[in-house]
Amino acid sequence: MERLNEFQKEFMEMLAEIQDTCVQIALCQKKDCPEDVLYDVTADVIIAIMESIDGYGKLDFICKNTGQTLKENPSIELHDVNCMM
Repeated sequence: MERLNEFQKEFMEMLAEIQDTCVQIALCQKKDCPEDVLYDVTADVIIAIMESIDGYGKLDFICKNTGQTLKENPSIELHDVNCMM
């Protein structure tokens, strides 16, 4: 594997931290149904990534074809949209 640049390292570290946090939260919850645990963990991971993109972290995703950011036109909070779906 090639060496990662600083942004790539930071992105991968952020994902690892999100994963660890969400797994630890799930381990603390008492759920009888494994399916409920999996839905909760995956939802928490998705929301945490969206929060990072929303500006609660340092990331922004830009479309290579249009230059448009994921959060603009219209301006949205991705983690809020995800919670409504």
